[in-house]
Amino acid sequence: MTMSMFERAGAGLSDWLANAPDVAELVKGSAVNLAVTGLSRAGKTVFITSLVHNLLSALHQPHRMPLLKVVGEGRLVAAKLVPGTIALPRFPYESNIERMATSPADWPARTTDISDIEIDIRFVPSGALGFVLGRIGSGMATLRLRIIDYPGEWLLDLPLLSQSYADWSRATLKLCRNGLRAEVARDYLAFLSDHPHTTPASDDDARRAHELYRDYLRAARDEHGFSFLQPGRFLDPGALAGRDLICFAPLDIPEGVYRPADGTFGALMERRFEAYKAEVVTPFYHRHFRNFSRQVVLVDVLGALLAGREVFDDTQHALDAILESFRYGRGGIISRLLGNARIEKVLFAATKADHVPDVQRDHLGSLLRSMIALPALDVRSQNAAMDVTALASVISTEEDTQEIDGQRVQVVVGKPVGSETRAKFFVGNVPAKPPRPELWGKPFLNIPVFEPPAIDVSPIDGIPHMNLDLALDYLIGDRLS
Repeated sequence: MTMSMFERAGAGLSDWLANAPDVAELVKGSAVNLAVTGLSRAGKTVFITSLVHNLLSALHQPHRMPLLKVVGEGRLVAAKLVPGTIALPRFPYESNIERMATSPADWPARTTDISDIEIDIRFVPSGALGFVLGRIGSGMATLRLRIIDYPGEWLLDLPLLSQSYADWSRATLKLCRNGLRAEVARDYLAFLSDHPHTTPASDDDARRAHELYRDYLRAARDEHGFSFLQPGRFLDPGALAGRDLICFAPLDIPEGVYRPADGTFGALMERRFEAYKAEVVTPFYHRHFRNFSRQVVLVDVLGALLAGREVFDDTQHALDAILESFRYGRGGIISRLLGNARIEKVLFAATKADHVPDVQRDHLGSLLRSMIALPALDVRSQNAAMDVTALASVISTEEDTQEIDGQRVQVVVGKPVGSETRAKFFVGNVPAKPPRPELWGKPFLNIPVFEPPAIDVSPIDGIPHMNLDLALDYLIGDRLS
């Protein structure tokens, strides 16, 4: 007897289901690894803390995450934390939330070492896949989201892999002697004048050079907001603190000299530089980046504008280095290290969008897009999906208006850290493109550091944010479809 069209379709579906191990595995659970990186003061710790808290709260308060489609479409079934493993220290989500929920509220401490946290997201797939899983069993699937946090400065170690010690020294000292950096690096530059690379090797001199250079890097970051600072582990060495492996620094090596002579101070520094690349940088990327498929890079664009032209240009330099070094596809350093491993999606996010009124936020995203325009074309050519957004991991302000010079303007209202009262702030104008040199004469922005809002430590109400759900949907929404 001839089968009808519907019977043939049903038989075909049954055959397909019988030979679909990948779909069956989806019922048991799939996983995605999201790397969260960023430049100095961009707010990675707050981003992850808010993301986790809002995911855990999404069933109770779906209005917090409506642009994450699995929530907005009512397909989220559950979200729960997974116990930590011994592979990495666990991201301190609970202590961060407790710190933000105290009175007065306080921001969590910045990242100083690598950590991770995992969340199991149980959901009902949409469309045909939901029908298929319904035929298999429960009709539900599980995605394990692993979020890996590490200091943004470590990201800038990757370019070292394509440089010799002599080339790195020349490029680094050229930066040290330019503008504001020259004043910050004054003590280290004075040391260099008395210690040429041709002097005999000395462990004591190497340690002193490292300490002076490290102090310069920390002051450049903490006091002035610079981002392009290498090596990144000098800022937060963790378990490497005190080891000879990191006791090196750049020396004055003339053009045309490829390698310092054996037995010299320069040769000692070169050996440690190469050991640092081989024993710290390369293993870090082999161990962790091999499994990353999604990446978010957070940037404090407002802080760079506030700090002035030199720091803003430095932020652009750091972004260029990040993009050119990763080359999220074939031919880049990561591909040469890891073979076929690649980043599939990249999101660049300008943080602290709540610090400016609504009318300025499009400019914030446009400014970041302009800052990465040329490297972004390169990323796109390597088949990595890329986008740019402006977001606030936590909303710490409200919008209002105020009359200034006879005109009604939009302002933000918030409580600066250390203040007893809330106040209105006219923060100025965010340019949509990098400012022209002649426009740097006066400050663009006036932005204090605001206290976080009062939040509930339990994952019930969530945390107010801007575009965190949209960012997460871009990064992993396809895995929750």
